Amino acid sequence: MSTVNPLARELSAKIVYYGPGLSGKTTSLQQIHASVRPETRGQLVSLSTEGDRTLFFDFLPLKIEQVRGLDLRLQLYTVPGQVFYDATRKLVLNGADGVVFVADSQPLARDTNAESIGNLASNLAELGIDLAAFPHVLQYNKRDLPGVLPVAELGHLLNRHGAPEIETVASRGQGVLAALKEITRLVVRDLRARQPARRPPPARLELSAGGSELQSRISAVAEAALTPAPAPGGQASRPDPAELVGLSFARLFPGHGDAVEEVEHAIRERTYGHAVRTAAHALAALLAGLPVDERTAAARAALLGLDGREFLRLGRIAARPDGAVAEPDALFALYVLVSAMVKAERI
Repeated sequence: MSTVNPLARELSAKIVYYGPGLSGKTTSLQQIHASVRPETRGQLVSLSTEGDRTLFFDFLPLKIEQVRGLDLRLQLYTVPGQVFYDATRKLVLNGADGVVFVADSQPLARDTNAESIGNLASNLAELGIDLAAFPHVLQYNKRDLPGVLPVAELGHLLNRHGAPEIETVASRGQGVLAALKEITRLVVRDLRARQPARRPPPARLELSAGGSELQSRISAVAEAALTPAPAPGGQASRPDPAELVGLSFARLFPGHGDAVEEVEHAIRERTYGHAVRTAAHALAALLAGLPVDERTAAARAALLGLDGREFLRLGRIAARPDGAVAEPDALFALYVLVSAMVKAERI
């Protein structure tokens, strides 16, 4: 799911490279990472599994001010292709805005390709998403090998919804960027379609010289709305300031929002170092409890969909002495914790 960073004026979109093992997903991301200018890309992070890999890196190819007036940042992931990593695939797929399905064009891979595209449709369905309406691109890889299946045959086998098809040779970087550009185009179009329509400006209320009755009614409504209701003893009650500041993100997590409440309390008490450490410890416990095979906190954070830079920044802030932690740091820690808990509830 796309997320907005209002401070950086950025919209982040998540694209997942899906497909059977050894089809070229890892190679595709490595080629993309090597092809773009260093200042426009993030670090390529490899999360090792046994005999396969899933990759994550944060990637900003362009400043594209065409989605809600925000710059678009792409986050590219791969999933492990082996059958027994299905739980990890589901977790990586959660929150995706588009998919590049990387198929192995060799005849021996016919069955594994078909099984993988079916697995993609099934996992999306569990997330309430229909593949037919979801931005996706078919990347037919290894086109340089002898005896590969014709594109028409691959399309008949895999392309059930008329998605764009790109022929690639990922080992040489051929067609890989074209596939990325095509899925980006589809994702941007989908984000625009999901953007709520702007409200028309409110019509001006014109009061004519004879509109005194209408003016009186408006004044009466305004006065009634602004006048507090009388207390049982007949005196007007004023809202308790404690009630006005009683709003809490913990209400999003009934029964398990204690850590959020503690962070919020520490912020109100201006013990910002304690707030950051509490958030960092709660996030570590949340990541440790995820039902995935990866063991490091960074790997689990990436699979959950957390921004890698934000995760690392929280760790650096938590390592500071209390005197070096300010209110914005504590508020940032609260934001990261709440964001992680919201994402975890979707699993």
